[in-house]
Amino acid sequence: MPSGFRAQSTTWTSPTHGWVLGTAPCSTGECTTVVTSHDGGGTWSAVAAPPAPLAPPGEAGITEIRFADAHHGWAFGPDFYSTSNGGHSWRKASLPGDGQRVISLATDAGVVYAAVSPCAVGVPPYECEKPNSVWRANVNHGKWHRVPVNLPTKPAEGVVIALHNRTGYILVPGTAGDPDTLFASTNGRRWSTRPSPCDKQGAEALVDIAPMPHKRVALLCVGDAGFSKATKHVFRSTDTAKTTTDAGITPRLGIQSTLAATPSGSTLAVASVSSGSWLYRNTANATWNTVLDEADGGSGWNNLLFTTNQDGFLIHAPAAGWTGEGTLLTTHDAGATWTPVPISS
Repeated sequence: MPSGFRAQSTTWTSPTHGWVLGTAPCSTGECTTVVTSHDGGGTWSAVAAPPAPLAPPGEAGITEIRFADAHHGWAFGPDFYSTSNGGHSWRKASLPGDGQRVISLATDAGVVYAAVSPCAVGVPPYECEKPNSVWRANVNHGKWHRVPVNLPTKPAEGVVIALHNRTGYILVPGTAGDPDTLFASTNGRRWSTRPSPCDKQGAEALVDIAPMPHKRVALLCVGDAGFSKATKHVFRSTDTAKTTTDAGITPRLGIQSTLAATPSGSTLAVASVSSGSWLYRNTANATWNTVLDEADGGSGWNNLLFTTNQDGFLIHAPAAGWTGEGTLLTTHDAGATWTPVPISS
């Protein structure tokens, strides 16, 4: 195990088995590093890392890691690497279609989805005139097939892919009052649109979605942004987002936000950042409580997730961010309290 490890992204295939992508001091300065745990984060060991740096915004490299099972994993954003031996070796992977960079990737139930951009790294979204596309492959054979959804033709940088078993969602948030684009499928082959619950007159955008078992899903709308504040309105659905019910509004501090749910859906959590970093929690009612309040200048969060109804992980100040402290946090009480995880042998 290297000393001085700083976390950037984490992924878990079970409550006990996970990986963390980050960086650590090495003979050449700072080197991309991947560590893995087989006991829920109690102890760690280093595995190989992709031959790419952690990517600052708009530059080449990687920022995220995902594993489908004990063997198959991907490092991406915007470059693309894959492993089939649990991270002991990595190779540069080919992008599907005319993709030049990977925007997002999600995997579950033996299937992996990737959203790719046809424009090269460094090209700003407003100069990219072609739409993004989403592709699907079985984890074992890796042959990509295009998902039959038409994403907005206007440039859109963000594509959210959320999966639970065979049920999937593909989301492109609308900006400046533009409509949100949301697709859902229960088998990965037939996709249909879903309405956005967001208040477009209030300039809200549907920014994230958290799927759960039995066609249930939570949706997060963000709008009415002011100085370090925004309305963050959450909705629940029991029919793959065909209809929704109100799940309350979080406190206003924070603008850029993500949403996560425990496997049962009994607890929802929203991680938000602007001039500071905040974590909000809801336990199956309309009242949201502030769990974490960090006066960190906006260091932010990454990979808010729950592995069980009680256990979860969250990265504070990701290593590729502007402060880059890269602290992995864990909870064992459904997000009520969080503590740092020592990344050591």
